[in-house]
Parts: sequence; C-alpha cells; structure tokens
Amino acid sequence: MKLRQTILALLLLLVAPLMAQESNDEAGIWSEIGIEKAITKKWDVGLDMEYRAQNKARVSVGLGTSYKVNKYLKFGLSYSFLYSCKADKYKDKSEGEVGADYWKIGHNFTPEYWYPRHRFNVEATGSIKLMNWLKISLRERYQLTYAGERTYDKYVYREDWSMQPQYIIDGWDWIYIGDVAEMNGDPTDEWRVETKPAYTDQVLRSRLKFEYDKKRCPYSPFVSAEFHNSVSVGDHMLLQKIRTAVGCSYKFRKHNEVSLAYIITFDMFDTEENTTTLETETIRLHDRMHTINIGYKYSF
Repeated sequence: MKLRQTILALLLLLVAPLMAQESNDEAGIWSEIGIEKAITKKWDVGLDMEYRAQNKARVSVGLGTSYKVNKYLKFGLSYSFLYSCKADKYKDKSEGEVGADYWKIGHNFTPEYWYPRHRFNVEATGSIKLMNWLKISLRERYQLTYAGERTYDKYVYREDWSMQPQYIIDGWDWIYIGDVAEMNGDPTDEWRVETKPAYTDQVLRSRLKFEYDKKRCPYSPFVSAEFHNSVSVGDHMLLQKIRTAVGCSYKFRKHNEVSLAYIITFDMFDTEENTTTLETETIRLHDRMHTINIGYKYSF
C-alpha cells in the first residue's frame, strides 16, 4: 500500500508543473533553524524555530528528543508551539437569481487574525543502507494538535429583494402595470464577533525518504513523499494531504549543516473547516502549495 502511495506522490511531483491551470496554486518560503545537542551516543535533544511565509503564515518553536536504539531504528518525542495566521476570507452569500420572485444579495468577510496551537509528536524511524551510499528510511509519526477556543471579527452584509406588483389608478380601477424590484427593509450591515470552538486534530504521518549518504561526502541529495492521514474525522482514516520534496543538505565545519528543498503539498481535506479540497471524480487538485524550504542546523 505504501509503495503504491509513494509512486502516486512522486508522479504528482513530476506532473505538478503541467497542471498549473487546473489548480489554485500558492507559493511560500519556509525558513528554519535548529540546535541539536548529543547527550550520549544514542540520545540527543534539540530546539528548532521555523517561520512559514505564505498565505497561511506560521511561526513555531519546538523542543524534542530522540533515542537511537540501533543503526536501524530510532524513536522521537517533541512538542511545538504554533502561532498561525488565518488569512482574509471573503465568501459570497448571494442566493437566487436577480428578477426572480425573491433573491438575496450579500457576503461575509473575515479579516486576517492570528491564533495559537499546541502540537505533540511521537515517532519511530526505521532505516537501512544499500550499496554504501543509498539510505532508505520510513518514518511513522503520530501528531496531535490542539487549538483552544478563539474569537474573531466577521463583517456581514445582506440585502433581501423581491419583485412587487405595481398598479396605477384609472378612474375607479387599479390597473396592473408589471413587477418592480424592491428591497425588503433595510440591509444588514454589521460587524459580528464570532467564536470558533476548541478542537483536537490527530494525524498519522508516513514518510518514505531516499537519501544519498556516502561517508566523507558533505552533500546529501534526497527525495521524499509523506502522507498525512487524519484520524479525527469519522470512524476511519482520511487522507488529508500529500507532501513531496526534493532537495539537498550540505555539512561543513563539522557541526554545521544547511539544506535547501523544493516542496509541493497537495491538500485533500481541511480538518478545521471540515471541507474536501480534492475532487476525486475529476482528479482536479484545487489547493497546492509550492514551497522553497531553507534550513540551518548546528549540532554539537
């Protein structure tokens, strides 16, 4: 099953530039910096910070630890504080056709606002090395994200219209001359304070990674595919997103490492909004994020 999903993800990565007109593409830059300290040969702790400059911007700070059981298996545990931006949102609320018996004109507008989240991760990574240079790893991560109740402002505008019959007086008789569009009362034009309840999102993330890892070579090109399966919706796992990446890391001066990667994220389902963003009938990807990821890590 994972092999089939991986092939699908890699195909999506290859054909993504050819599908630009069939989707609502977005672009962003992710920058991250990390510090890692080895406590023993098998145990280390680390601190990382990240900023995502994109439509849904995000700042995060995380603290984690990992333990290497042997050269094939490693376990990890981490916590991250996320401060996320909810971008401006405009939604047309018009109903019916102009000129019908009754129709409504209106829209909602929610301006940008920021809100906090808390994320916990538990993971296991298995890896093998082939031909003394190809490292293949599979990481399974359980991710729990909690967002508390939050309030935000929303602008609401509505006009109710209908066709009203018009008459004129001709002597003692009323003569019908046709229908005229009239607004029913005053329009609704107001700012409201909305509340979104707290929610918890649970995701199982599976990542398969192929990496060039040759001794004494400072460069490590890689390609990966990751699948986010939500377990918070319904009674079964739901594919939330596919994230593919291709990049390279470079180690220098013993303790330093920089990395550069191109990432494409295909969003299938928005758990917070409870909406599907992938039309499986037409295989049309609506929400796709192209990202340049720049990273730096200091290890000692």
